Amino acid sequence: MRNGFGSRARRGLIGAAAAISLLAVPAAPATAAVVTCGTVVTTSITLTSDLGPCPGDALIAGADNITINLGCYTVSGTGTGAGVRVAQRTGVTVTNGTIQGFHTGVVLDESTGSTVSKLVLSDNIRGVNVAGSDGNLVEKNTILNSGLDAIRLGLSADNAISKNTLAGNVFGIGVADFSTGNLVEKNVIRDTRGFGIAMFSDSDSNRIEKNEVQRTLQGDGINISSDSDLTLILKNIANENSDDGVDTDNSQTTITGNVANDNGDLGIEAVAGTTDSGGNAASGNGNPAQCVGVSCS
Repeated sequence: MRNGFGSRARRGLIGAAAAISLLAVPAAPATAAVVTCGTVVTTSITLTSDLGPCPGDALIAGADNITINLGCYTVSGTGTGAGVRVAQRTGVTVTNGTIQGFHTGVVLDESTGSTVSKLVLSDNIRGVNVAGSDGNLVEKNTILNSGLDAIRLGLSADNAISKNTLAGNVFGIGVADFSTGNLVEKNVIRDTRGFGIAMFSDSDSNRIEKNEVQRTLQGDGINISSDSDLTLILKNIANENSDDGVDTDNSQTTITGNVANDNGDLGIEAVAGTTDSGGNAASGNGNPAQCVGVSCS
């Protein structure tokens, strides 16, 4: 159920876990570490050399409130596993290095209050996968040449996806599978094969703000599916995408202050009933109407 007891119970358990974590003894300071593929990390570490190629998971978070600092080194894989896996943990930070050649660069699985930042994630099947995880921050990463999504959220709430640079991925940022209350802001997304940013599979009450989405090769810059309610699309730039700059199939979407120029079809395409809060602009799009469902200057 979308708003039933299961969701409330899960969030209650997460809140209790977060309260307990505040009482925990802080993690020890980061230390220089030489690790091997598959190491379970139980204290904050900083790598002192490259790691891999690893045939499965490279590093696994084994404690709460730790930092896994890659020390500007490269963690490489052979196409399976995760560069760093954070499962059922709270307050883990993964930062400062390159992860390449895995199925997924970083996995957050049923984890809360964690941060993925300042990484280069290249040539993975998926860059960052946030699954059943709430209240996390994915920021200031560069994600290149992913075989699927650069960043994917599923069954996840109240996360912030901020200030990432994504280029050459098959998909950009996908928010799916009952994910609610997430913020996607200030990301630069270029040259994806499919969508730049998409909300789908009953993902409600999400916010897309101040992103720059350019040159999708086969789809829309920003797309909202008919089953995903109450999305706010605010002050984004969506230019030179192969289909529409912004396309919503859900009438409970609010569209405000976006710029959509030089797209293959419409600048903005919105179904009847979409809330137009004004300030949208479009020019040079393939469809002479420029915008449908909202007014554009």
